[in-house]
Amino acid sequence: LQPVRLVALTIGAAATDALSYLGLGHVFPANMTGNTVLLGLGVATGDYAGAYRASTALGAYVIAAFCFGMFTAADSSAWRLRLGLAVEFGILLSAGIWWLSLGSAPHARTEYGRIMLVGAAMGIQSSITRKLKLPGVTTTYITGTWTTLANSLGGRLRLRGRYPNAPAEQYAQLTVVATYILAALVAAAAYVA
Repeated sequence: LQPVRLVALTIGAAATDALSYLGLGHVFPANMTGNTVLLGLGVATGDYAGAYRASTALGAYVIAAFCFGMFTAADSSAWRLRLGLAVEFGILLSAGIWWLSLGSAPHARTEYGRIMLVGAAMGIQSSITRKLKLPGVTTTYITGTWTTLANSLGGRLRLRGRYPNAPAEQYAQLTVVATYILAALVAAAAYVA
């Protein structure tokens, strides 16, 4: 995957998470760990609307990832991955147009539909990056990328350059982390403005 595409996917995921958290009732379409916690917190505190939003994002993500896994089980060729990216882009574009057409604060009945769309798009994107087998890199949930980068840098420091991970892998990991942070900041600033 070319670095430009990796950065574009990361920007899309970070902006989607930031905008959805701020505008769709505190839900993460790309971060299922966060949604699982929000689901548990919602049930425990009686915030059932929050639990429903989190479970909607989680369900859409899992269903989309499941379907993409079935689609690519026997053949993970480049054209299937490109088709997955096209579907993801189409879903995100549809969600964005829907959101912009509303003009005001979301209504509950439209909120869940948009959560389903962005959750499904992120499920497809996560599946695509997994199929690409990028060493220690994900573009949607970056806990693994943070962990791999920190471990790799620690190993390089300890072994003074004899660490087996190539510096190119570390640059890709660092690029994803920095891009994710920057895209989330820009999306949040644009939303608040």
